[in-house]
Amino acid sequence: MSVYEKAKLLEDHASRIADGEDSQRQAARVSSRLLELHSQLNQLRSQVAITQALQSRGAGLDIDLSGIDDGRAGFERSLGPSGLPSNPVFNTAKKKTQAVTDRLAEENQAAWSAWTEQLLTELPLARISMLVEVETEKRASKRQRELQRIAKGTVSKEAITTFATTYAGLAELLRDTQDPPEALVNLLDRLREQPGLTLRDVTDEEITLLRKCGMDAYIGLQRKGS
Repeated sequence: MSVYEKAKLLEDHASRIADGEDSQRQAARVSSRLLELHSQLNQLRSQVAITQALQSRGAGLDIDLSGIDDGRAGFERSLGPSGLPSNPVFNTAKKKTQAVTDRLAEENQAAWSAWTEQLLTELPLARISMLVEVETEKRASKRQRELQRIAKGTVSKEAITTFATTYAGLAELLRDTQDPPEALVNLLDRLREQPGLTLRDVTDEEITLLRKCGMDAYIGLQRKGS
């Protein structure tokens, strides 16, 4: 074998080694970028699931789910001859996926706020004061506070389920309870907000109203200074 032929063999061997190292670098790059894209796609799937959960309960029906596959479709169309996506292809796919995710997150939160506000408005919360048993009233008040707390938070599938379940339970408690007179509601609000009221602060008519509505058994008296 001539010197030239030996040199050619060494050159070919070095080329194969270089090709192998380049392939490894490309594989590592693609693997890393795929992990990034997979993470973003999971966030998108979460928002889509929230949208579907809201829509199953009649909320957020105007949220548009078209375009959620734009990033994936563009990603597939942009694959090169080698089948390995370039960094610009990954960046474009991530940008489109993030844009859809952000839009859905914003629209989901708006739909959640509108839905919970509507349901809370429809609940006859004033009836809580008319519940005869103290423990039942406490349970109803606790559920009201829980609903208000959940409604102020960030929407999630778990929040939607918990809100709906708690709402149904409170609605059941209040369903057969009569609406209180407005004067009674105002009086009970005063007593709740100003626990230090004295008999001088309550009129005879208000005391009669408490007795008439069966609330006198749940209003305590305590002598000041005792």
